Amino acid sequence: MSSHRGRGPKGYSRSDERIREDVSDRLSDDHSLDASDIEVSVSGGEVTLSGNVDSRQDKRRAEDIADDVPGVNHVQNNLRVKTGSTQGGSSGQSASSSGSLGSTGGSGSVSTGSAGATSGKTSGSGS
Repeated sequence: MSSHRGRGPKGYSRSDERIREDVSDRLSDDHSLDASDIEVSVSGGEVTLSGNVDSRQDKRRAEDIADDVPGVNHVQNNLRVKTGSTQGGSSGQSASSSGSLGSTGGSGSVSTGSAGATSGKTSGSGS
């Protein structure tokens, strides 16, 4: 005997609001996932997840949960892994913080510029 579960009447589609509620409920009910910083939006059956999670595993888990909700056609996973987590997703952040450290070292170039101005003044007095 074949199962017809999940097949609605012809022309029926679940509302975006109902899909959003179901995805949000399932994310909240999952004991292994902290969904407190996940935002769910739905348009035309396409679910968009945004916000932050603790690990790449949580990112994949949230996408799988959303994809299993009836009426979902596609999941756009825009979740970001929080920096400082145990996963290796923080390399992009360390590059931006080293850039701000480099700008502090720029004050040393001012002293070399004044030394160059002194040598120019010396050559001017020789003529």
